[in-house]
Amino acid sequence: MHFRRLSALALGGWLAGSLLVAAFQVENTRSVDRLIRTPAREAVDVLAKMQESEVRAVMLYHASEINRLVTGYWEMTQFALGALVLAGLFFSPSGSKYPAVMCVLMLATVAFLHWFMTPQIENLARAASFSKTAQESVAADRLRSLQTGYSTAEYLKLAIGFLMAWALLKRARRSHRHTSSTAPAPEAD
Repeated sequence: MHFRRLSALALGGWLAGSLLVAAFQVENTRSVDRLIRTPAREAVDVLAKMQESEVRAVMLYHASEINRLVTGYWEMTQFALGALVLAGLFFSPSGSKYPAVMCVLMLATVAFLHWFMTPQIENLARAASFSKTAQESVAADRLRSLQTGYSTAEYLKLAIGFLMAWALLKRARRSHRHTSSTAPAPEAD
């Protein structure tokens, strides 16, 4: 069995998924302004009955709820992918321990985000969606700082993941070179 390849495949999915989810969330939030500036013909009459600030608040709330849903599912998926990477590394013959340590660090980052940061962000985001008072703007500032911390942890996780991918590729090349240089030469007829 090629457990190291399984680990590399799962890691590639993990990294690609992280980048895809981050891009989706940014685009989902940006689409609110685009839809307000150029709404569909069918929506013009409905949107004209509301103030732009109300439309923006409702649409941002909806985009935030979608982002929270995607984040929740993605965090659970990351646990499964991380377990798959770790199992593949554990069962692969003779390998460096560094990729496994990096995988554990990535899983620890996901666990920190899932059980500590995400619940706080969700609570503050729901409260700040329709806030207009000064006290609630403090909550919005706290929300922005938590979102910045979440993004920083995600970037750190991605950096560790790309470093781990590089270590796996480097190990695979070295292993391939070693086996091809020690293989017996074919006999001449």
